[in-house]
Amino acid sequence: MSSPKSYHGPSPSPILKAASTRLIPRVNAFSKGVGYHLETIFLFTKSDIKTTLVPITIFALGTAPVCRSQPIENALMAIFWLWSVLLQFNLINQTVLPEEDAENKPWRPIPSGRISLRNAIIARWISIPACAVISSYFGTPVLISCVLFTFFASLYNFFDGDKNGFIKNLINGFGSCSLALGTTLVAACDTSSGSLSETLHWRNFPELTIFFFVIITTIHAQDFQDVEGDRGVGRNTIPMILPEISRISMPIILPAWSVAIAALINPPTWLAAIYVGLSMIIGFRFLFMRRVKDDKMSYILYNVWLSLTIVHMGLYKRQAPHGFLASVESTLASSFHNNLTARQYAAC
Repeated sequence: MSSPKSYHGPSPSPILKAASTRLIPRVNAFSKGVGYHLETIFLFTKSDIKTTLVPITIFALGTAPVCRSQPIENALMAIFWLWSVLLQFNLINQTVLPEEDAENKPWRPIPSGRISLRNAIIARWISIPACAVISSYFGTPVLISCVLFTFFASLYNFFDGDKNGFIKNLINGFGSCSLALGTTLVAACDTSSGSLSETLHWRNFPELTIFFFVIITTIHAQDFQDVEGDRGVGRNTIPMILPEISRISMPIILPAWSVAIAALINPPTWLAAIYVGLSMIIGFRFLFMRRVKDDKMSYILYNVWLSLTIVHMGLYKRQAPHGFLASVESTLASSFHNNLTARQYAAC
């Protein structure tokens, strides 16, 4: 008795075989191309992830009004907005002096040959209106934050704002606060209910004032490791203008800010101890450990300290969003009332 023949169904037609043979390689090539370009975009912003993206995100999520309806969605949108603006800055920054990256960061897209300088410049000019369009989607206050950041980025890169250490620190302060403001507004639940002046009133963001002064007095921590490279491109940073004083200042300024902020915010004792202790370790590292690799490590630790500073700003906003400012305004109002009463009495 013969065994039954197995049935495998109809064989695919030659047309389908030929189509699949042509389609699969094209899909693979397309997916590889997309992956390549996404990696290129990532490499433009890679350096700023730990130094800017993470700290500013912590700042925004810690100080923005809590959005209970869609917290995850708002947080992801805030991160996306921040990253898109950072991409714009990096496209500007890395196309102005590509030879500097060839020496210090050869893995970046332009020096590594992943993208030509011409195409990167085209992407740079596209990114500016693109960021404005993305920002306008989140409202006029966010658009203003984007425009302010683009202005300071242009000063930094196109008008030699990075050439003098003191001006560079100021621009870094204003630029970081513009980023923090925009990211906070995107992360907030609703910033469109009030007028523009009410939304952007300085009393709504007291932590930004503290953050600004922390940045302009300490951000030259990033320049110790790049003294030789900066000298080669004609940049005159604070560690070059004041080589010894800038080193000596670090174990003074960092702990001073830590103590002042901890006293203002009154965090848990263990957190204050870590915060102040870390600032002293970092400060003395900058003073006594002066090799390039040591300065790189000290700068990483500085960013940890800056993140802790931002955590304290969040605690301040959550605990007493208007307490400090209310007391200041009350004091000013009382002083004004007393002066007015004295003048009226004198007039009588």
